[in-house]
Amino acid sequence: MTNRLFSLKFLILCFINAGILYSQPVNDTQVPLIGDISDGSRAKPIHIIELFDADSARIRPTDQPVLPFSTKQTCLPCHNYETIRHGWHFNANDAHVPAGRPGHPWILTDRLSATQLPLSYREWPGVIHPNDIGLTPWYFVQTFGRQLPGGGVGEDDTSDVDMMYRRWMISGKLEINCLACHDAEPAHQQAEYAVATRNQNFRWAAAATSGFAHVTGSTKAMPDDYDIYLGVAKDDARSIPPGVEYDDHRFNLQGKVFVDLVRNVPNDRCLFCHSTKINEADNRWRTENDVHLASGLHCVDCHRNGLDHNMVRGDNASSDFSCEGCHLGNDASERGRLGAPRPGHTGIPTVHFDKLSCTACHSGPYATKRPQLVQTSMGHGLGTHGIVKADTVMPYIISPVYATASNGKIAPHNLVWPSFWGFMHGDSIQPILPVDVQMIVLHFIAADTLTDSLNYAQINSGQWPDLSTDKVTSILDSLTNADFVTGTPVFINNGKGYRVGSAGLKSFSHTMTAPYLWPIAHDVRPAQQSLGASSCSDCHSLRAGFNFGNVEATSPIQGVRPISLPMTRFQNSLGIYARLFAFTFLFRPLLKIFILICCLILLSTLVLYFFKGLNTISTVLSATRREGNR
Repeated sequence: MTNRLFSLKFLILCFINAGILYSQPVNDTQVPLIGDISDGSRAKPIHIIELFDADSARIRPTDQPVLPFSTKQTCLPCHNYETIRHGWHFNANDAHVPAGRPGHPWILTDRLSATQLPLSYREWPGVIHPNDIGLTPWYFVQTFGRQLPGGGVGEDDTSDVDMMYRRWMISGKLEINCLACHDAEPAHQQAEYAVATRNQNFRWAAAATSGFAHVTGSTKAMPDDYDIYLGVAKDDARSIPPGVEYDDHRFNLQGKVFVDLVRNVPNDRCLFCHSTKINEADNRWRTENDVHLASGLHCVDCHRNGLDHNMVRGDNASSDFSCEGCHLGNDASERGRLGAPRPGHTGIPTVHFDKLSCTACHSGPYATKRPQLVQTSMGHGLGTHGIVKADTVMPYIISPVYATASNGKIAPHNLVWPSFWGFMHGDSIQPILPVDVQMIVLHFIAADTLTDSLNYAQINSGQWPDLSTDKVTSILDSLTNADFVTGTPVFINNGKGYRVGSAGLKSFSHTMTAPYLWPIAHDVRPAQQSLGASSCSDCHSLRAGFNFGNVEATSPIQGVRPISLPMTRFQNSLGIYARLFAFTFLFRPLLKIFILICCLILLSTLVLYFFKGLNTISTVLSATRREGNR
């Protein structure tokens, strides 16, 4: 009966929507809408608008059941959704979009199985495509929806297997959440977005973040035949069906709602997904803000975009909104943007600007002999509910690593070492999803429960468990008999690959054991705090981390020496050359004194001979005068 009612209502809505769409202009990327054309006013546009659900039906808070508003259908009358959905934040799974320079990956993290795997739909070297490990859009959205702005993979309900079709029908698509960026209301709760996506409440996610709606229940707890229009749940008192309640007072007499939307995105909206926590400087009262934010700028002052929402990334030096574009201008006579001071760089040899990016000296944590662990919003879910706040929580992101970027200049990078279980076919390695190996790993960890409770303490604190070489060998042996393994089981960790050989656990090298790096640009430090501000020894001393830091891999395997790579390895330079060059700086003070003494000796000699010359000229003139008098 439920299925028949659902089908009948679905057909009625189809006819209604057909009439609505027929009466509206065709909305494609070539048709400008009223909200996409500026009249030149710089005043803030006021949005007192009607709310529509995903079926294009107008929302009234008295409806039963009342459905969540759809950002697509609500914004569609004034803004071209099809143009916006191709923007940089939403087009990662579009194969026709150039990958661009490497960026922050999605890191699939599982503490129990010691997995940290960099993923991306973009073709960046060193990342794994989610489809290659069987992570369908449905599971991808559930895993990483906390910081997804919607659209793109969140609307890709055709790539999943047929059995997930009903789940997509119940949860709805994860549409572009315009509020995630443009909502200036103080009551906006972006952390609720993470709760909604985790509960499979995709169509309710945007409403959950707004200040005029409250979302309850979970689609995840509903059966496959759940009807969102009837609100019929299975007979389980503990299962609360998804629902939304609107603040009646926010609707005016015309049934419209004031939504506090702004053109210039507030910094807090950007920082929810783009924050970095430096673990060794966790005390906020001791840390410094980005110099641009401290001066009152907004993130979008530099990272601008048009209607297409293709954000300026600032990595192109010729761009008007790059470091050079703002601080130097397009030519020597042009001033920078937004009052940006023109750097003098007095005394710095010009070779530095040929080999170093601006961020090398001004961005990221300070260079140390051993780069430190940092946490990021996309990697650790900063700002969401229930995260582990320990400094050693997975995934382990190391920063700063000074490496050669795609433009050929040295820049600071974040780095993550891949760690995962997989199986090997010839020369290729196929990672295994953590869910498929968890129980096997747990079996061997649980065997030490009575004598080794530290493993569970580490897992609860966000660390991966300690694994001995014997345990790794036993796990790999168990994977040999698993149905989903069709090759040689391997464990990638610590910059190496491990497999079981005739003499026990054996390590090997492979391209998939290499770390993944992506350049960082923030937080930007002022000139007084940049590298080289105190002296050349900031980079060229033998104790400086810029050239002589050691990048160590983290590993859960006890008794295995962590791999350590010198910083020069990432700069494509010889360590011996860097050391010899730095060694010269030890004698530069003495050399300067020696040169100064030599200059004084030369000057004294010149003065002495100058006076001797004057004396000779005076003697000759006197002798000539005496000859004349005779």
